[in-house]
Amino acid sequence: MSRAALHVQLLGRLYVVAGWLSLLASISLVLLGVGAVSLTSRAGPEVAASLAAAIFFGSAVVTLVWAGVLIYVGWGLPQYQPWARPAALVLAIVNVFVIPFGTALSVYASWVLLQEGGKRLFERGQAGGSAV
Repeated sequence: MSRAALHVQLLGRLYVVAGWLSLLASISLVLLGVGAVSLTSRAGPEVAASLAAAIFFGSAVVTLVWAGVLIYVGWGLPQYQPWARPAALVLAIVNVFVIPFGTALSVYASWVLLQEGGKRLFERGQAGGSAV
């Protein structure tokens, strides 16, 4: 296995790990939303608690979708799926703003996928691919 292939394998695993971390963040946001909903039964902060609950639940949905996309792309990278490389590069652009892990992942993804060795792996298609 070439050096570039090893880096793509690692990158795929890191994308899956990032997806699982995002899933944990989504679960945390749901729990915060449940806590905010429990405050709406009290007399005083009904509007603020309802707004907080809506924000938490909305953020949880966005984070859940983000987790699914990260895991799916992380699955496709080591299999050299033709869609996985451009998808990972798009995710890398957005991940720059997810400090600090996402930024480091973004730099690594750009380094791996923009090198000639990484490009050639995805031109060959699924040759030599393996699952995460």
